[in-house]
Amino acid sequence: MKRILSIATVIIITATTTVIGQPLDKAKDLMKQKKYGEAIAACQAYLQSSPRDEDGWLILAKAYQQTQNLDSAEIAAKKAVQLDDEMMEGYTTLGQIQLAKKNTKDAYATAKAGLKMTKRKESKYPPLLVVLGQSLIALDSADVALVASSEAKELDPQNMTAYEVMGDAYFKQKVTPMAISNYEKSLEIDSLQSRVLYKLANTYKSERQYTKAAEVYIRILALDPNNEAARLELAGLFFRAHQYANCARILKEYFKNQKNPPKDIRSIYLEALYKSKQYKDAFDVANEYLKVEPNSALAYRAIAYENQIEKKYAQSVEAYKKIATLDTMEFDDYRWLGNAYKQMKKDTLAAATWEEALKDTTQTIAVRSYFLGEVGSIWMNLKRYERAAEYFQKRVQLDTTAVGALINYAQCMIQLEEFDKASTALKKAIAQNPKYLPAYTNLGFCYFQMKDFDAGRKEYETAIRVIDTAESKYKWELSEANRAIGLAIMLEKKTTEEESQKKWENAIAYLKKSLKYKEDVSQTHVLLGQCYQNLNQMVNKKDDAIKEYKRTLQLDPKNEAAKKGLKDLQPE
Repeated sequence: MKRILSIATVIIITATTTVIGQPLDKAKDLMKQKKYGEAIAACQAYLQSSPRDEDGWLILAKAYQQTQNLDSAEIAAKKAVQLDDEMMEGYTTLGQIQLAKKNTKDAYATAKAGLKMTKRKESKYPPLLVVLGQSLIALDSADVALVASSEAKELDPQNMTAYEVMGDAYFKQKVTPMAISNYEKSLEIDSLQSRVLYKLANTYKSERQYTKAAEVYIRILALDPNNEAARLELAGLFFRAHQYANCARILKEYFKNQKNPPKDIRSIYLEALYKSKQYKDAFDVANEYLKVEPNSALAYRAIAYENQIEKKYAQSVEAYKKIATLDTMEFDDYRWLGNAYKQMKKDTLAAATWEEALKDTTQTIAVRSYFLGEVGSIWMNLKRYERAAEYFQKRVQLDTTAVGALINYAQCMIQLEEFDKASTALKKAIAQNPKYLPAYTNLGFCYFQMKDFDAGRKEYETAIRVIDTAESKYKWELSEANRAIGLAIMLEKKTTEEESQKKWENAIAYLKKSLKYKEDVSQTHVLLGQCYQNLNQMVNKKDDAIKEYKRTLQLDPKNEAAKKGLKDLQPE
């Protein structure tokens, strides 16, 4: 127990309180003003005359603690509790200093010793219970720490550190919802605790609740906008959550203040810019990044794609070629490399590049379907019909709704004179889309080539009905359909003169309709000339026939049928 002073000593101290207390009050005021160096000097001066004043030693310990002079702080705190072994605040300060020095066992012993000095019928001192809990956490005794901090909280519900220690204990026990709850309660008492905010953020991170963790780091940065460590943590969270635009935004502030940021941070910033489609900024960062990492495939990707946007296709191709030497080419690499080749009119290279892209079967059906169509179209334009048909067929197998691919496949088969295969594909196209005009005209053509003129005529007649009133939009198709129907009628076999005359007249009507929509087709004129020539045997149509043959030769001077017709009608 603290020594009982004689009555005479008490009287002397009482008489001199006003004189002696003044320097100590000054030290306290300096502490409030955070003038810790001056407070130390004031305490030292005071203690020279009053070396046995425990309060003086306690204030000195706290001042040293604030200046991080922990050794001197510990000495002063020990002196305070030696002079007053019931001073709970002294034990608390000593324990906090020992914790700061990582002397966990000493802090634990101090807390236990202090709590033993608790007077009978008095409650334990909550801040000292908190120190006990903190030391137990450091000693990996979370269960006991939880008991101590819970007791502190019950005695002092506004003790924010008690809730923090409870949060620490629950976190060690992996009861993260309770850890989060207690950290939040601590912050309700004092929202400016950066240490607790960090713990809360880390707890959310451990649960992969990256959005919640990011919200906490935003709170930390609001308290300290210059906290670059928090800024990097926040950027990392956004990056892991694939919120690349947010990551890039946070790192943009970081790069403003950092002249020579670490290489790994540069890499994250570059990737965040690239994946958030900030291609111009990514291009600039990529060129700088190559100075420290000359073999960065990511940097070359950013450069390649920005060159695509700027239509610098040759530079884009060179960048993608470089990527191929550094890394495995990705789907998008092949996609845009193929596009660059196509824009440069290097269609064979474009097709071959997209064929490589199509080996990646993890892409969506829509994407793969599109590129199967693109590759097929290139080979079709190059008149590589067998190869084109292969890709159109693959597209239909992948996407049964791709009517255009069925039509293109059929057109390839027509070029290869595989009319049965072409007509089968066209029938499927019509079944899926009865309003798709090219299917009817192509199917009619197939039937004509297979000498089934009646079936072909029906398809062309259907095409005209499908067009309906949209004549101005489909003039070429109407011209073709009417010409084909006219030809089908010409090929009909009639037994009587009357039937024959009607046949030629009907054919003429359709051929004239064909010319109404497109007049400069030599084949239509020659067919019309033949109709008039045959009709001339019944009624005088010689002049009409000659007119049509002459118009044919104007359009096609080498047309042998027109030459023969004129020779028959105008013999020398």
